[in-house]
Amino acid sequence: MQNKTWTDAALLDHLQKAVYLELWTIPLYLTAAYSLRVPGTDADTPPKQVTVRGKKNPNRSREQLAFNNIYSVVVQEMLHLELASNLFNALFAPKGYSPKFTGDWAPRYDRFPSWIAVNKPVKLGPVNPEQMSLLAAIETPEPKSDGAPNGPQDVYDSIGQFYKAIEQGIHQRWNDLYQPDADHRQKSEFANPQYIRDDYTRFSSTIGGDSRTALKQANEVLQAIVGQGEGNLGPIIDAELRPEDANDLEDQFSHFARFRMVQAMLKFGGPLETYPATGGSGLAAAQQQLTAGFTSLLTALEKGYAGDDELDLGSMWALPNQIVSVWSAGGVPQF
Repeated sequence: MQNKTWTDAALLDHLQKAVYLELWTIPLYLTAAYSLRVPGTDADTPPKQVTVRGKKNPNRSREQLAFNNIYSVVVQEMLHLELASNLFNALFAPKGYSPKFTGDWAPRYDRFPSWIAVNKPVKLGPVNPEQMSLLAAIETPEPKSDGAPNGPQDVYDSIGQFYKAIEQGIHQRWNDLYQPDADHRQKSEFANPQYIRDDYTRFSSTIGGDSRTALKQANEVLQAIVGQGEGNLGPIIDAELRPEDANDLEDQFSHFARFRMVQAMLKFGGPLETYPATGGSGLAAAQQQLTAGFTSLLTALEKGYAGDDELDLGSMWALPNQIVSVWSAGGVPQF
């Protein structure tokens, strides 16, 4: 079969879909993580990722272990959102485009993104076998049976195949699209080799410079997205894609492996303690706060990557309290 032709419009569409996909995962995973009633936490003091090595560690609980595994994936999805957005802007910011996060591109949770052929119900919910099956399905490694992309497609068999198509499109259109001297509106919160305190310093989340250097960085961006998540066929993440800090134990394992760990905890250890969805007098107000906070985040992302403002993630870091407030009021957080 003859390959379909990659056009600028097709690549623009795929990169926007990549941004959507990475954003879409974050509320799903956050909602599950903060449903866990980790000992010593509540709506005022939400759980945090803490080291729990050793069975005598006072912070150790099944709920804390599960939280660490899920929340650590969330942080890497924030990185992936940054990477996908920078990849978009590296090629299309000079042409007057920027990633969209609001309106039709605001995430919805009634189905999988239409361009990924996964036939599985989608909803926001707590950590239980059903929900962990959904999260694991999102991060399932690309099947070996997936064929190579045939140019741009409307629907892909897996997220891994979708990213292979983007890689193909970038390589075909790079020389015509990339403008070395343009403003590429790059943002770096998670991965910058120049800043040793960043979580990831072995690769750069920003893309720029001459064409050859920038293409190498674009390839590394794609490798990070798929190598930490659904493109990793084994449980261990390659060393160059892990944080420098060896204490970040969970981040040594793929997203799929971390979710499978929580599934194993449920299967062999029984239910984890979560907030019951019973409804309460403060639920409407708590949900209203969460809705306002998430709307603020989407607006900040859109403005930041459009170049109108610095990238303000304050509303991102405010989400934990807002999510736990909804759970503790007896509701399932909605986005």
